[in-house]
Amino acid sequence: MEHRIIRQNGEVRWLSIRKKVVFEERDGKQTPVSSLLAAVDITHKKNAEDSLKRSQETFENLVQNSPFGIYVVDDTLAMRYVSKGAREVFSQFRPIEGHDFEEIMFTLWREDFAAEIVEHFKHTLKTGEPYQAPAFVENRNDTDQVESYEWEIERTTLPNGQFGVVCYFYDATEHEQVAESIRRREQYFREMTDAAPAMLWVTDTDHSCTFLSRGWQDYTGQSQVEGTGIGWLEMVHPDDRDDARRLIFSALNQRKPFEHDFRLQNADGSYRWAIDAGRPKFGSKGEFEGYIGSVIDVHDRHLAEESLRQRASDIEASESRLRLAAETTGFGTYDITTTGSQDIWSDELFRILGLPPDGIADENRYEMLVHPEDRDQFREALQQSMAADGPDRHSVEFRVIRPDGETRWLVDTGRTFREGIEQDRHVVRRVGTVQDITDRKVFEQSLQRAKQTAEMANRSRGEFLANMSHEIRTPMSAILGHADILNDHLKDPDNLLVVETIRRNGNFLLAIINDILDLSKIDAGKMDLQMQSVRPDTIVGDIRSLMDVRAAEKDLPLKVEFAGPIPETIRTDAIRLRQILLNLLGNAIKFTNDGEVRLHIRYDERSKLLNFDVIDTGVGISPDKLDTLFEPFTQVDSTSTRSYGGTGLGLTICRRLSHALGGQIDVSSQPGKGSRFTLCLKVNASGKLVQPNLNSLPTVEKPQPEIQLSTSVLVVDDRRDIRYLAQHFIEKAGSTVYTATNGQEAIDFIESPDSPPVDLIVMDMQMPVMDGYEATTELRRRKCKLPIIALTANAMKSDREECLAAGCTDYTTKPLDQQKLIQMIARLTT
Repeated sequence: MEHRIIRQNGEVRWLSIRKKVVFEERDGKQTPVSSLLAAVDITHKKNAEDSLKRSQETFENLVQNSPFGIYVVDDTLAMRYVSKGAREVFSQFRPIEGHDFEEIMFTLWREDFAAEIVEHFKHTLKTGEPYQAPAFVENRNDTDQVESYEWEIERTTLPNGQFGVVCYFYDATEHEQVAESIRRREQYFREMTDAAPAMLWVTDTDHSCTFLSRGWQDYTGQSQVEGTGIGWLEMVHPDDRDDARRLIFSALNQRKPFEHDFRLQNADGSYRWAIDAGRPKFGSKGEFEGYIGSVIDVHDRHLAEESLRQRASDIEASESRLRLAAETTGFGTYDITTTGSQDIWSDELFRILGLPPDGIADENRYEMLVHPEDRDQFREALQQSMAADGPDRHSVEFRVIRPDGETRWLVDTGRTFREGIEQDRHVVRRVGTVQDITDRKVFEQSLQRAKQTAEMANRSRGEFLANMSHEIRTPMSAILGHADILNDHLKDPDNLLVVETIRRNGNFLLAIINDILDLSKIDAGKMDLQMQSVRPDTIVGDIRSLMDVRAAEKDLPLKVEFAGPIPETIRTDAIRLRQILLNLLGNAIKFTNDGEVRLHIRYDERSKLLNFDVIDTGVGISPDKLDTLFEPFTQVDSTSTRSYGGTGLGLTICRRLSHALGGQIDVSSQPGKGSRFTLCLKVNASGKLVQPNLNSLPTVEKPQPEIQLSTSVLVVDDRRDIRYLAQHFIEKAGSTVYTATNGQEAIDFIESPDSPPVDLIVMDMQMPVMDGYEATTELRRRKCKLPIIALTANAMKSDREECLAAGCTDYTTKPLDQQKLIQMIARLTT
């Protein structure tokens, strides 16, 4: 047996003790009589055994905790040793020792791959040649997970003297996943940059462009390869190139962010304003790696800036006046502490409050001066600013009653300083300014009164326009209507010419009224647009059918040209778009005596701009007249001998309508050679692009067949002429007509059992005794379900809405349009 002993000096030693018992024969028996002990010091042997054990444990720990998996197979390809890392891979095989290696491989991997691994093991076992496998990525059969390994094998001698194979492998799955993630991120970045609306770029440390996104090629037409290095400079406008090179390269050399505007060539050859912005890129250790940046089209912004340049000058002058006013305005200041021991008021603050300048800063007295009606508001603002979690800044306007009895308006603007955090946070100081704003308040009050006056004037103007429209349209309706009646009864050419003159000049006067109303509505901000999806080719066809006749009267060819495909539909106000084009074409025909008039339509799919060019070979416009061309009531030829009529409102209305539609009108002209007016619209297009067929566009509006009615109609109007005119039109179409002079008579007629039945009511909306609004409302209250057509001389959209709200079924305006009225009656009574 083995024991440890402790010597007198404290040293521990290992002893191997052997004991032998000595026997003697006594009384015929073997009896033990003594013992022999032999002790051998085996301390060195024990120390050697401990050292070997520790070495084995250390080796085993290294193997078991190694990032590598290690396993050994014997000459029969049976698993003999498996490290911890290998056991995790082969966790489904228990016990692993003694398990067949081939079975494991064919269970884990697809058959051809497993066979290849086994063959390598057999070859190494037989020849002793080691084998190092390249990294591989495979799907496990048991879990279907993608795993990646790097492994190598070599032959070894087992304790039994036989050969075996040891395999060292490393699980590279996570590494491969990271690499795949990086590849995906790179692909995502490229797709993202290609899809970005901006043009993205990257440079190296020498400021040479190494990357341009796809947007650069799409925008400029220059390939991404051609643009690298400094090739991109070729696309900068020649006049801007030197400045761009100098400013951008200077910023790059200083490794500072930059931003610079220049004109950049578009793929169609035009130049558009763009902004180039970049910033330096640094690595994780602060090393400079180059620049990244983007180029964005800001052409529309530059156009807007150009149009606002004149206004900017006015604003600058206004700002100058404001700065001067601020410099001369007296501010009182205060500095208040929570202890009150160092409160300071400036002399100006004492003066503003009407207190003697040698007084003592007193918050309570300050508060007592506040007007009683404003005191709660003042206290609340200060209490919030003094709260631990209150706002850092405050501003409150209030009145004070000074000791001399004068009331003044003040504004107290201050900042609160706090210390501490969370529960310990508290206010330590409040500083601010007090300004006397009495003059400003007086001004604001006068401004409010002026605004109310202006609004009242605006309402009065609207009422005046509505009344003017009614007072002019009503007799004009009678004049034009009776001219139509005369035209049906006269045969003599001279008399017919007189009637046509009356009608032509009446319509001209009506057009003037409409122009004035349109301009007034635009100025008042009451121009309502009816945005809807329309076909632009249909609008062009309608316009050509209307203007062909006017052009033919002057023996002028009117050509319509489409430069290429245009959107099938756009979202706009078709009526206002038609109004603009009719006016521009009408002017072109009016001012052209020889040559031709052309309507040229082109669409830029990239910019979504739809352009209508009206080109003539007429008298042209001198350059000094172009600036005033779009001013209201202004004409190029305003002399008493001018050859062309007009009010000078048409182009003004066209330009303002174009702005309302999101576009603009540009003009270029040469005296004696002609003019070009371009309506440019930024359109919201939908559907496909189509190439309009010029032959399919309407050229002459087909006459509408006469409508025959077989109804009874009640016409209600206080004007005898209008009643007669409406009665004539309706009876001519075959209907029976009854009349009333006001709303009350209409109600009495409908309610009377003695009255003949009627199928429809034509109701004037402005009449004495009872107007059409009140009469319609009352009829609807009495369950009258007859169709009611509102007849009004007002041309405002709000009038239509008011009529429909009162209960009218439909709406038409004066002067009476015979065809439109008959069609409406037919539609509502069919």
